[in-house]
Amino acid sequence: MSPKRSVLASRIGALQELIGSGARRLKRWPLLSWTCIASSLISCQSLVTSGLNQPRIAVMLPFGPGDEQLRRQFLRGFTVGEDSVKACSVTPPSSSWIGLPPDTSPSDVLPEAANQQLLVAPPGADLRAFGRLAKARDLSVLLPFQRGSSLGRLAGLEGSDRLWPLVPSRRKDLEAIAAASLGKGWDWAMVVRDPDSLESSEVETFVDLFFDAGGGVKSYTSSDIQSVDPEDEAAFQRFSEDMLWSRVPTMVVAADPNGELAQKLRDAQRKAEFGLELPAVPNWVWISGSTVLAEVSEQPWQQLGLMHAARGEGWSSFAKAFETRWGDQPTLLEASGYDTARVLALAGTAPPPLSSEGTPDAMGWVDPDAKPVPLCEGFQLRQQSKSLRIPAAASDFRLMPAQAPSGSASAGLLRG
Repeated sequence: MSPKRSVLASRIGALQELIGSGARRLKRWPLLSWTCIASSLISCQSLVTSGLNQPRIAVMLPFGPGDEQLRRQFLRGFTVGEDSVKACSVTPPSSSWIGLPPDTSPSDVLPEAANQQLLVAPPGADLRAFGRLAKARDLSVLLPFQRGSSLGRLAGLEGSDRLWPLVPSRRKDLEAIAAASLGKGWDWAMVVRDPDSLESSEVETFVDLFFDAGGGVKSYTSSDIQSVDPEDEAAFQRFSEDMLWSRVPTMVVAADPNGELAQKLRDAQRKAEFGLELPAVPNWVWISGSTVLAEVSEQPWQQLGLMHAARGEGWSSFAKAFETRWGDQPTLLEASGYDTARVLALAGTAPPPLSSEGTPDAMGWVDPDAKPVPLCEGFQLRQQSKSLRIPAAASDFRLMPAQAPSGSASAGLLRG
């Protein structure tokens, strides 16, 4: 085992031991417990032992069953982000690290302090709860990894003018998939979904984008999307017959590529049940994420899907630094941790600007329309109380409250 992996293993072990002490201790001393975790994993600059002596920046991470991997990924990216800050001869700011147990309001675990200004919410946060908290305590809240449909409703929530998404929504990925499909001439399709799959919650959005891009959908039901429970043989047979009679050249699959419905569809197409004795027909379009599609096997028919999620122009340099540090390739979640560390450092470099109401605006230094400048130059501009924008790994860094930034996604033919 390499020295870096050995250190990480020991730190993760220490983290698991601390987590094992239970949520009761976390609820009693959330600040101290998570500050110790941050100190172990990312060399946090100060241990905060009392809510009376609290930094103006706080970071919340999820503290529920099965959250260990999520925390690990986010913190690995955060570590690389802190390395880039230190390379500019800047000391990362002190921050409080707090665990958020399941079904717990963030206001219950965030100690009140007069100088609180910026809070990092956990990935996949309850936007309503954090909007209320932001408004009640006059905080700016960074949303490092919020990608779902809830972003579309963000602007209408209480306190949304204080919520700052850091990564593009999944809609950008779906736009890329739709555009790639039409770019291949695959503009006429039938759409099938497994109602129990994650992809099922996104297929309506994809169909709307497919229509907007000039595509068409055929269905023999009252809906453009045919839902098929993989255990319902009658429903599957009906869809199989519809595919055969429709003669559409493309099938959009909103299902887990490793799930039962996808496997039944593969088996049927290998038997040429969809394509008039031609197993190469129809083409498949997946709307799944790029990570799971990386394991999809080659088939006699063409398959198209997401190559990588929407991300920023700083991805390449981040990915190189991440691989050097940890020995493998990062995901968008790790990129969000990387960008978060850099945002916190910039926010902590100088006093925040004032909002139109005359209160501190911890994210008010971001200029979404500015030309990106290198991080080290960004620190100089912050010290001069100037606004700025930096290259980011997870997005184009056109950060604004209540609106997700954009990025560049790539979709195309999958190779086995």
